[in-house]
Amino acid sequence: MTKKHKTTTNLTKINELKLKAQSLKVPILSDDGLLFLVETLKKHNVKNILEIGTAVGYSAISMAYHTGAKVTSIERNPELYALAVKHVIDFEMNPQITLMFADALTCELDSNLRFDAIFIDAAKAQYEKFFNKYEPFLTESGIIITDNLNFHNVDVDTVSRGTKNLVKRLESFKQFLKSHVDYESELYNIGDGMSISQRIKS
Repeated sequence: MTKKHKTTTNLTKINELKLKAQSLKVPILSDDGLLFLVETLKKHNVKNILEIGTAVGYSAISMAYHTGAKVTSIERNPELYALAVKHVIDFEMNPQITLMFADALTCELDSNLRFDAIFIDAAKAQYEKFFNKYEPFLTESGIIITDNLNFHNVDVDTVSRGTKNLVKRLESFKQFLKSHVDYESELYNIGDGMSISQRIKS
């Protein structure tokens, strides 16, 4: 198989994985969100990524494939974790992607690990906790990227109390990012809303 043919095959498989996730109603990155994510990772020359929220492995595989970076991804749902393992094996990305079956709020990483980027795409109500727990693992010039900050731009007057509370938590997290003394954050109206946070150099 030529390199060009292999590339085409892998892109086709990634698209098939996207369609499979959608058919299972598993939330994944939008196309423009993924493009923005990949371009950002390339711009910052990212080599090691920590992902909070694997789901079926679509974003981990896409990031690893498009950037060449190594990805460590944490997933707490056993069914989704099993699917992600299967997909990583299918793509023959075992050496490049490390999957962890764990709750990201309670699991402990090796204190010596460092990542050029942390991608948060898990339980929205816990974003601030994820940020605080894992930012010490960031390299000096690393970035933290967060997805789903707009929550589909819902009208809070037309949704359930639970959804209203979740939207409030997301708004609180945005304020947390804007007021953080150690990080400079930019919010982008891309996909379902994304942010990039970078440590302020002293």
